[in-house]
Amino acid sequence: LITETRREENLAVPKLVVLETTLVCNESLAYLGYDKGLHRFIDHRNVALLGRFQSYQLDLEIGRGLWSTDPPKVIPDVMEALIGAVHVDSGLHTGQKAALHVIAPLLESISGLLDGELKNLTGLLHPKQNLFEMTGGIVSARAYKEDRFNQMCFPSPLLWEFGNRSSDGLGYVGVVKCKQILLATAVEPTKTAAINVACELAVQILREKSCIISKLHEMLSTLAE
Repeated sequence: LITETRREENLAVPKLVVLETTLVCNESLAYLGYDKGLHRFIDHRNVALLGRFQSYQLDLEIGRGLWSTDPPKVIPDVMEALIGAVHVDSGLHTGQKAALHVIAPLLESISGLLDGELKNLTGLLHPKQNLFEMTGGIVSARAYKEDRFNQMCFPSPLLWEFGNRSSDGLGYVGVVKCKQILLATAVEPTKTAAINVACELAVQILREKSCIISKLHEMLSTLAE
């Protein structure tokens, strides 16, 4: 990874994949675009988006961060379109400079904390991709409506849970599991936030208790025999 300050790091491919996903995912591009006021220039003609913009702004103001928000997808879509337009209009070199300019705030934050194991980037990395690379892809993550989740019967006890059940049962439960073994869940208002928060919770726990990963691999090997 080489930043604009020419700092060079030799990172393994899985770690580079995590960093790439973090820099170009919808949540990051939406945050960067909204922070610069891009939403005010989108001629969307969709009154429903006004409420989405306001809700997203409130989430940012109360400090929910990148991964526990569900930004309006139109913002990262426009960000990607603008970067693509620069590439088409002015060529690869200028397009790459434009892309680096867009992600510079996040890139600088990551570069300042970067180490070989990415340990200093806790909370900054894309939770789902980080979890996938950490576990070797043996876990899955998805979201269920609260009422649907309450009807599901998992044969293993829940290990870690974050969030609170909503009073109307209309939220989403993000679930991280290996086969039918539940590792972590999180309750959030939207699917995206529920999955991200559940994955981040699992990352934190597995970082502290790495022996769980090896035990899960052993279990899968035994099942495969």
